Amino acid sequence: MSVAIDTTTRNAPRWGGFSGRFLGIELKRTFRNSSVIIFTLIFPIVMLFLVALPNKNFSTSSTPVAQGGISAAVPIMISMAVYGAMMASTMTGVSVASERAQGWSRQLRLTPLNPVVYILVKVFCGLVLGAIAVIVTLIIGAAIGIKAPIGNLIGAGLLAWITSISMTSLGLAIGYAFPAQNAMRYLGPILPILSFLGGLFFPLYLLPQAVQDAAKFTPVWGIANLAQSAIVGAAPDVWAVPNLLAWFAIFTGLAILMFRRDTKRV
Repeated sequence: MSVAIDTTTRNAPRWGGFSGRFLGIELKRTFRNSSVIIFTLIFPIVMLFLVALPNKNFSTSSTPVAQGGISAAVPIMISMAVYGAMMASTMTGVSVASERAQGWSRQLRLTPLNPVVYILVKVFCGLVLGAIAVIVTLIIGAAIGIKAPIGNLIGAGLLAWITSISMTSLGLAIGYAFPAQNAMRYLGPILPILSFLGGLFFPLYLLPQAVQDAAKFTPVWGIANLAQSAIVGAAPDVWAVPNLLAWFAIFTGLAILMFRRDTKRV
């Protein structure tokens, strides 16, 4: 004999179903992903030793490093911190692809958890891992003798961390758009290419002017310009913030569109 359930007496959970336990589960899942740890923590550190350290004694200006000039390794250090934070945010977002394949996303849809809360928890996990990537990279950089004014260092580190949130939206869009076996395959070349075009791996001022102008329309350029300017104590390009906000809106819109398309299948 079946018993009817009176749904009028049931109340929706507070905070859209958010709980500290669910957040803890997601954080554990994030830190158990070895590929995420390798690319967000180990890769930037390796690049510090391979690229930044050999340039430690070269100055970015006519003032020698020994006389107070800023080392050429300093912009490289913050660029690696930015890359680590972006990788953390992007890979945290794209992890939804494997969760969809394993049935975890479908299981969550059977709970009172609000989809917006689910996405916000993903963003928070990306920020946590991104903060660790930035802090570890800057600490290792200081340990090997790459020094910058503490105010510049803190400001650039915060910018590297906060601005990387836009890449979580990119990861979510890719994670909801493609199957698990293809999502990482597409992400693999996308982020390095965008980083190169944005000036993280190579100084844009060494490239032709047409390339420098075109770079201002790429997603990573605004993030890189803000952090690199802050670390050397210079004013960022006037188009850096509009670039960041525009691409954040584009990636977020794509993530929402792909999410809605995915939920229609259930």
